Amino acid sequence: MSLGTGFRQGAGRHNVARCWLLIFSLVLISAQLQAQNGWTRKADMLTGRVGATAAVVGGKIYVIGGERGNVQLATNEVYDPATNSWATLKPMPTARSFPFFGVVRDTIYVLGGTNAGYTVTTAKVEAYDRVTNTWTDKADMSLPRLGPNAAVVDNIMYLIAGSFNRTECQAYCASPNACQIRRSIPDSLGQKGGLSVTAHNGIVYAFGGSNYPPWSPLSQASAYDPQSDTWTGRSPMPTARYGLLTCLLRDKIYAMGGGQSENRTLATVEVYDPALNSWASLPLMPRALVFLSGAVVNSKIYVIGGTPDWASSSAELWEYDPLATIVENKTIRPERFVLLQNHPNPFNPTTTIRYELPKAMHVTLTVFDMLGREVATLLNAVEEPGYKSVEWNAAGRASGVYLYRMTAGEYSACRKMIVMR
Repeated sequence: MSLGTGFRQGAGRHNVARCWLLIFSLVLISAQLQAQNGWTRKADMLTGRVGATAAVVGGKIYVIGGERGNVQLATNEVYDPATNSWATLKPMPTARSFPFFGVVRDTIYVLGGTNAGYTVTTAKVEAYDRVTNTWTDKADMSLPRLGPNAAVVDNIMYLIAGSFNRTECQAYCASPNACQIRRSIPDSLGQKGGLSVTAHNGIVYAFGGSNYPPWSPLSQASAYDPQSDTWTGRSPMPTARYGLLTCLLRDKIYAMGGGQSENRTLATVEVYDPALNSWASLPLMPRALVFLSGAVVNSKIYVIGGTPDWASSSAELWEYDPLATIVENKTIRPERFVLLQNHPNPFNPTTTIRYELPKAMHVTLTVFDMLGREVATLLNAVEEPGYKSVEWNAAGRASGVYLYRMTAGEYSACRKMIVMR
């Protein structure tokens, strides 16, 4: 071998090594940026899929059903955030994808969906008991259809829109099994199809949606009051989309991912404040996904599965902490004083109370029983502005309802929490 040939081969090997080093460095930089934006990659699902449910019971996430390669699944897997591990459970009796779902009294209800292609929907309802690892047939829905998730208010599941262009609202009561037709989304609000719903303070919020055919996204947002059976329009999303995920965290609703066509999938994250009826944009998700699933555990959002391209099914699981984004950008401060609902609630024996301070202030946070007697002072000090939290350990306290009150200058707010043994 000539010197020139050896030199060229050596240089080639050197260039290949440099190329791999560059790729590895880019991967590390990408991972660091995702972590800085509040995102952390967790253990993948055992079964990658799209259009599955993701329900939280007992601090664990149950991912049920869905499809992979246009084949509907009965798969039931559980994720434990504490150990970052998955386990396989008893599958659903009826394989299906894109069902509605809701949790009532620690029982997971899977409602409707499709078990034979997108145009063929079912009214089937089955309930899963995690303690016994068993499934039970329940009364069918009034209308067969596929959809995103059910919003639960006072142990009643509200199933809204879905099935491409549907606008109906059904109220499904777990006990006794019964389904009642409620007022549909008014045409004047222009919302239907593949939207996402989230309940907050007794109101069901609906976001986005779709017209079909062809797939075209909607930006509308609306609020449904189950007590009065009425709909009102809300401030539209900045980004029109369907097949998105919405999650409630610290009194705000996070709208994540979604699609705008079969060729355009989004990594968009926007947050809605129901109190102010306003939106804000946050850094993108690590990956664009549509028809994704998700849940909230211990003040973290878990984004599960979905599809990036309408062809493949993701098994990825990402943990998202919005506060980590705020910590990275220290110029971001709360816009107002807020006392948030404790989490978890009910709890035994500890819970976390979060609050927001737009400026430095002397703050008191006190716990009372229902007779108005003070049982604990959690905070009595000057606090710097920011997103704050304090923990209460109710060990030794009786089960029941307690009140916690925060006072900061002229601001005062009170909320209820439940100790359950």
